[in-house]
Amino acid sequence: MSSKADTRDQILEAALALVQENRGTSLTMGGVASQAGLSRQAVYLHFQDRAALLVAMALHADEARALAAKFAAIAKAPSARAAVAALVALRAGDNPAAWPVERIFETLRQDDALVEAAWRDRLAGSLEACRAIAQRFQGEGALARHLSPDAAADLLWSLTSPRLWEELVIGRGWSAERYRSHVTYLAVGALTH
Repeated sequence: MSSKADTRDQILEAALALVQENRGTSLTMGGVASQAGLSRQAVYLHFQDRAALLVAMALHADEARALAAKFAAIAKAPSARAAVAALVALRAGDNPAAWPVERIFETLRQDDALVEAAWRDRLAGSLEACRAIAQRFQGEGALARHLSPDAAADLLWSLTSPRLWEELVIGRGWSAERYRSHVTYLAVGALTH
């Protein structure tokens, strides 16, 4: 007999597999139950609703990709420019696996206030990393004079967003290397004088 933690992990893995298989276009509790070989009731015993499942699935995926360690490495970069390069490189390498998860939030948040709130919380962490980089540029005396650290953080956050990656890599067929090179150049140029 499996433990409660094992069943929870089984549900999260099933949800992640479905999201990746569907390219982030749909996710239902019944679909997850079927994928996991469990009843819908078993899924609801672990997650009260789809929003709770989505948040847990995203955190589970982040943990599997060691995302916290990757952001910690960005924070330890030797300069703000190096931190931008590391952030864009992270996006170039990580987004293929993360994109279906990001996309399911985008798909479902329009009609679900709980998913929208979870999405906003998820974006806040990324914005904080960008804010730290913008403050480093300011501390190094390299931040463009016309930008406040908050405006620079917003700009960097937009330039490294999953949406821009999707447009360039999936929509326009850019390679990861082309994305990394051009977006790093663009971001550093936009933030510095």
